[in-house]
Amino acid sequence: MYSYLVMVVNLLFRAFSTLILVYCLMSWFVRPYTSLYRAYLFLAEIVEPLIYPFRKITGGFAQSTGIDFAPWLTLMFFSVAQNALYLILRSIFL
Repeated sequence: MYSYLVMVVNLLFRAFSTLILVYCLMSWFVRPYTSLYRAYLFLAEIVEPLIYPFRKITGGFAQSTGIDFAPWLTLMFFSVAQNALYLILRSIFL
C-alpha cells in the first residue's frame, strides 16, 4: 500500500513539474495563430493556477526585468512539498 501511494504521489508531482517546464518552453516559442497555440492555451489553464500565487510573491520583478521566476519558485515548492509528503507518508505507514 505504502509503495503504491508513494509511486502515485511521485507521478503526480513529476507530471505537474513536466507540464510547468513544457509551458515555460512553449511560452518562448509558440506565437498566436500557430498550430501549437491551442495546446499552449490548454496548458495555461492547467499551469497558471499553480504559478499564480508565486507570481504574486515576486510582484513586479518580472515586469521590470523581463524574467519571471514564478515557475522556478513553483518547481522548488513542488520539490519541498514532495519531500515533505514522502516523510509524512513514511511516518504514517512505517
